Order: sequence, then C-alpha cells, then structure tokens
Amino acid sequence: MELQVAKQKQPSLRKKPRLTLSPEKSPFLYLLPLAIFMGIMVVYPVGRVIYLSFTQNLLTRPDLGIQFIGVENYITLFTSTEFWSTVLRTTVWTLLSVGGKIFIGFSIAWLLSKNIGFKKLYMLLLMIPWVTPMVVAAVAWRWLYDGQFGMINYILTQVNIIQEPIIWLGNKQSAFIATAVTDIWIGVPFMAMMFLAGLQSIPVELQESANMDGANELQQLFLIVLPVIKPIVLVATTLSAIWTFNSFGVIWPLTRGGPVDATQTLIVEAYKRSFGSFDMGMGAAIAVVIFLILLFFTVLYKRLLMKQEEM
Repeated sequence: MELQVAKQKQPSLRKKPRLTLSPEKSPFLYLLPLAIFMGIMVVYPVGRVIYLSFTQNLLTRPDLGIQFIGVENYITLFTSTEFWSTVLRTTVWTLLSVGGKIFIGFSIAWLLSKNIGFKKLYMLLLMIPWVTPMVVAAVAWRWLYDGQFGMINYILTQVNIIQEPIIWLGNKQSAFIATAVTDIWIGVPFMAMMFLAGLQSIPVELQESANMDGANELQQLFLIVLPVIKPIVLVATTLSAIWTFNSFGVIWPLTRGGPVDATQTLIVEAYKRSFGSFDMGMGAAIAVVIFLILLFFTVLYKRLLMKQEEM
C-alpha cells in the first residue's frame, strides 16, 4: 500500500506537446513570404493596370484627375479601325517571325544532328544571337540596315544585286520584313536547341528499322521524326509565339513603330499611348487586351503540355 501511495504522489513525467513549425503542419507560414512577394510584384501591378483601364487618366491634364469611366476605353478601342489594323499587323508579324524561326531552327537542328565536322564550333556560334541582349542586337541590325552606310547595302551592291542603296527601314514593306528578320535571328537559337534535343531523343532503333525498310530521308522526316518530336514542336512554338507577340525590344530600337505605323504592334501602341500621348487609361486598356491574348496562349500551352504528358 505504501508503495502504491508513493507512486501516486510522484509527479507526472508526461511531456507537454510543443508547438512545431514544420512544413507539414504549418505550410502557410512558410508560403507567406512568397505570397507577399507575388502580391507586391504581380498581383498589385496587374490589378492596378486593370483598374486604370477603366479610368480616364491624362497626365497632360492633371487638373482632371483620375475619373472612373467604366468600359468606355474598351468601346473606343473595339470600335476603332486603327486598333483592329494593329491587331492584324501584330498577328501577321508574329506568324511571319515564328514561322521563320521554326523553319530555320529545324533546318539547323537537322544538320547538327548529323555527323558533321566542327559541330561544337557551330553550336557555339549558334548561341551568339541568344546570349546577345535584345536591344544590343536590334541596334546592331539597325546599323546593318542603314541606307547609306549599312553593310547589307554594301554587300548587295558589290555583288550587283542592287544598283542603288535601299533604305530598308524607311519603306513600309521592307521595314516590316526587316524587323521580323531581326526577331528571327534572335529567336532561332532557342528553336534550334529545342529541336536538336528532340532529334537526339529519337531511338536509334527506329531510324535503323526505317533504313532497313528502304525509307529515304524525306520519308523518315515525315513518318518518324516529326511524329516523335511533335510534343517539343508544340511547346517550342507556343512559347515562341508568346514571346514574339509581346516583343518590344526589337521593334522599338529599329523603327519605333514606323514608318507610318507599318511596324506598330500592340505592345508598341500601348507604350506610345502611355508614354507618348500620356493617356494612361487607354494605354492600360491596350495592355489588358495584350494580357488576355497572352493568357489565352498560356492556357493553350498548358493544355497542350498536359495532353502530351497523358499520351
């Protein structure tokens, strides 16, 4: 009995539960810094632009202040023929640039996938446009396109292709093509590397079987190569379309949207409205339209990616 009483008098040795901050039990606390950062850097700027798109905010008329006008900016945009001309011009420019990147990038990747000499040197040279800052590349191409001292005119006159220098960035058609060529030159390395990675992932057994069956290079291309690397082609094309559609660092240093708005895309028009005419409301409305278009491409990219993963 005395032993039992002594045991009852002894203090409990149970440890009190301690508050732990493990990621499993309190994940939101660990995600809080990231959530704050995303809110400051992403959510607030996007929300601010969306709000400004519903206002009249002329920096040249500070006396008017910021007035909420609803969807008036969007009505003005969608009823303007100039806006739809800019949309069409942006679409054509994007298709031209992305199409050139796909064709040239795949051609280079196809050649680099073969057993050729100095392959590493060619791959090193291929990466030069990709690592060059976009604005620097655009300024360099502007010198090449110069109507009086440009290297392109010099070469073409030396080989007697043209008799007189051409002002490449002064003509509407040539300026449109010139800006697309510059964007193609910058974006080709990415496409080539993506396609090359896809080509190198094709099983050797497939190519050997095709050779034994007597398939030539063209038949192998359409019946084996393209179907196998289709997921990579879709992903690379979608990403390139998003980047090209939103490209500002190529057109602005080259032509600033000219001549006579021949190279003015949506992103350039948004910049001119905001920082040229100082109409922040209309510029924000155009930016929201661009955001929705790019959001559509992003959703499309995600669905294509998920579809390819299921396959």
